[in-house]
Amino acid sequence: MDQIERRKLAIKLFGAITFSWIILCYLAWILSGCKAYMPFISDFDLYQPGDAIFSIGTALSATTVIWVMFELQLFNRMKLTEQDHHLGWHLLNHAALVPGIIAAYSCYMVGQTPWDEDGYMHGNYAFEIFFKGVYWCLMMTLLSVRMHWGTSRFQRIMRWRTGGAVAAAIGLWQMIANQATVWTEDFDWDAWNAAPANKMEFCTSKTYPALHIAAVWEYVLVIGIVITVCSFLIDLTASSDHDSDE
Repeated sequence: MDQIERRKLAIKLFGAITFSWIILCYLAWILSGCKAYMPFISDFDLYQPGDAIFSIGTALSATTVIWVMFELQLFNRMKLTEQDHHLGWHLLNHAALVPGIIAAYSCYMVGQTPWDEDGYMHGNYAFEIFFKGVYWCLMMTLLSVRMHWGTSRFQRIMRWRTGGAVAAAIGLWQMIANQATVWTEDFDWDAWNAAPANKMEFCTSKTYPALHIAAVWEYVLVIGIVITVCSFLIDLTASSDHDSDE
């Protein structure tokens, strides 16, 4: 397997694994009688079989995304060198590994830390995923503008990459904005952390409609990040076609 095909495989595995476990968790949630609109992704970690699927899924996503981060860093480095770009762009490419790796580690840890057992650490890990994931998307988008400026594939690549990055950023902003209307300074966190003990009451409750809206934006955020990653299949395909033409 050549380098391009290996990188494509890494991206495809990450996208397929991530979407698969989220869909499976959601189906398990619905089939158990819980509300369809709209659980946070972390809520899937509260009850079986979603608990097992969530823990395994986040571990696999974390593992594959680390693979993807290094593959894309190497691919971008090769292209930047070929195009003889300034050292600053190489530094941006290397720097993007930092939020990527932090997000990957946090993805693994969030699957091992249900929020009803340790809400504080779960929240920290979740926001590391979200903020660092958005940072990575924006850094890669900026880098892609420089790498593909003036090429025939510029518009296609940037439509998907910018679309994914913007969706992720807006999703993060709207999720936090809606959460903030409920999770105020006087919110009873002890009662909230204890609520999942009564499964059907918790998972069918509509006590806080703003949290359901926040959950929708969480999906937009996660999908935006995955789309940004998967958009590099366009770069890799173009590179493969170019090599085959030479």
